[in-house]
Amino acid sequence: MKTNVSERRMRAARQEVYTDTDRFARELSGIFDHEWVMIARAGAVREAGDFLAARVGRRPVFIIRQKDGSIKAFANFCLHRYTKLVTGCGSAKRIVCPYHSWTYDLSGSLIGVTERDGFADLDTTGLGLEELACEIWLGFVFVSRRHDLDPVASRLQPLADHISHYGLSDYDDRYTFNEEIWDGNWKLVFENFVECYHVTHAHKGSIGPSNPTELAELGPRDNPHFSVHYNPYGSEFLPEIHNQALDAQEQKRLHVIGVYPNMLLAIDPNFVWWMMLEPEAIDRTNARWGLSFSPHAMQGMSDPDAYAESIRKLIKIATEEDKGIVARVQEGSTFGTEEPGFLHASLETYVREFRLYLDRML
Repeated sequence: MKTNVSERRMRAARQEVYTDTDRFARELSGIFDHEWVMIARAGAVREAGDFLAARVGRRPVFIIRQKDGSIKAFANFCLHRYTKLVTGCGSAKRIVCPYHSWTYDLSGSLIGVTERDGFADLDTTGLGLEELACEIWLGFVFVSRRHDLDPVASRLQPLADHISHYGLSDYDDRYTFNEEIWDGNWKLVFENFVECYHVTHAHKGSIGPSNPTELAELGPRDNPHFSVHYNPYGSEFLPEIHNQALDAQEQKRLHVIGVYPNMLLAIDPNFVWWMMLEPEAIDRTNARWGLSFSPHAMQGMSDPDAYAESIRKLIKIATEEDKGIVARVQEGSTFGTEEPGFLHASLETYVREFRLYLDRML
């Protein structure tokens, strides 16, 4: 990948960006309170009553499948004394608070108050859980506290057009890991994913040999909502092709995508590795991630289960490699120097674009 001379000497963010607690608080309120935040794949809540607890920034939320097949998102606290209503994932016919058994139906309406005589003046008509905006895009669930944002499909239409041949909405959600703790700032996890400079050097046990840095290619530039680059496969590692809609470039590429602020995708001809980030502390991030597989691949392969398991093992190794690197960057950043580091002018250009997005939001 050639370097544009005019873009040389790009500087990295200062160390304090990853260690300053006041900035971290501003990010949670200034970004996660005002954006669409990816929560999960819709396949995580398949049937009516299936739910999944998550966080939007610092705020506990949950999504739940409705009887009509839609998905709704709610603030995850009881109207009585603020108890967190659900944890993890599961299924329920109604939501019952574990503290005093106040009860809500799947649509969030308050339908039961225990010891009702003690609340003689309480009119429960119309009372219900705080509902958040919730949209599905290509099989991914997005949630926002704000109800006045442009639709996800509208802001991500250029990206949907760019990856339309894959048909992500119909992918088989085979694996989901709801808790994967990274010992690093959430921005470091995002930045690590959207730069291809590290692939050969940090992924020697996984994707480094098959998708070396030297083959990396840039994608669209300067989009306010996402970034795309490509890690093509080496000629001896080319995947089987079962989706005939893919063009010649797509058949050999791994699309690597970051959707601001917290969604990460790596799209292979046969699967997508997806990740969503939940900031927990200045140096701690939960990354819910999973693997979803193309129906073309699952129908065309002789042993799709064995293939899916081999990809799970490969991506698990890649994830562990990334986690180790992110932890070391976080630890190095605690020194506190005021002198900023450096960015590769092309291979790390999307790190810079992500930083520009952060600056706009803050």
